[in-house]
Amino acid sequence: MKNSVVFKVNPQKPDSRKIKIAAQSIREGKLVAFPTETVYGLGADALNPDAVSKIFEIKRRPFTDPLIIHISDRKDLFSLVREFPEEVAKLINKFWPGPLTLVMKKSNIVPDIVTAGLDTVAIRMPKNQIALSLIKFAKTPVSAPSANLFGRPSPTCAQHVIEDLDGKVDIILDGGRTDIGLESTVIDIAHRPFRILRPGGITIEEIERLIGRVKFASTYSSILHSPGMLKHHYSPKAKLILVERNNGQIDKMKRLALRLKEQGKKIGILVTSESRNKFNGFEIKTMGSINNLRACANNLFSILRDFDREKVDVIIVEGISSNGLGLTIMDRLRKAAKEKII
Repeated sequence: MKNSVVFKVNPQKPDSRKIKIAAQSIREGKLVAFPTETVYGLGADALNPDAVSKIFEIKRRPFTDPLIIHISDRKDLFSLVREFPEEVAKLINKFWPGPLTLVMKKSNIVPDIVTAGLDTVAIRMPKNQIALSLIKFAKTPVSAPSANLFGRPSPTCAQHVIEDLDGKVDIILDGGRTDIGLESTVIDIAHRPFRILRPGGITIEEIERLIGRVKFASTYSSILHSPGMLKHHYSPKAKLILVERNNGQIDKMKRLALRLKEQGKKIGILVTSESRNKFNGFEIKTMGSINNLRACANNLFSILRDFDREKVDVIIVEGISSNGLGLTIMDRLRKAAKEKII
């Protein structure tokens, strides 16, 4: 199997020659992995059903799970959707380009394969110069889920993409590590009341300050209205056990770790930096300080992949508060977990 072509690209000053080669591949119906500010995306021409079908095939992603369309100019939104609630302008003026995805009523030019047959489409404008340049030069909207095998932790650097998809994607644009490390926030503004379908890089609090109260879709449905709504997702190969934040949390983690160690399991423990010194004698990694949730979010998926590389059997994770960006972090951990201890 031939390896994917990897182009290293300066994220601040992207090399237009390399970007144009990748954009031409998109126009030819091929797949290109590229960085965004959230995670790396696996891009195809969103208006080409055959190209989009390749995304599902190489990711092993169910066709019932809709994709996000990425655009490089706010004006591109008008050809892709047919209804504009008044709140749309407020949201895109504040958060675009950025990690906010809008679910809106789709226009006829959007293929059904992109939206899993739904009458709505998820759209965002990434805040990354490589991504924006690629979409601009491709001269087409780009469908792009995370560039990894389905259900795995999302890729936050090009090496993660190579681990999962080398040889299956035509070009990988290596723009270094992503800024946020977790996926975009998805808000459904096609129906009222507006609902957060997936928490992400923009917090619910930030959105509510702008447009008022929104609901959080915390229950699971057989119909997926956006990516990230499956009950189990983002999982490492190791069994992940999440110990929720409560009284006695650290003691529960210690007892569990000792019991599993006695059973001969190789244990990895993921904690905040404040708890690091409480687990002597174990393989410990820190996601960051509880006072710096941006760092915790940025490190999460990378650390889960590091544990897999080290072939641990079980990862025991310290749960954190679900306030602000903590909600996004805990959403990913709860979906990644094979077992949760309350």
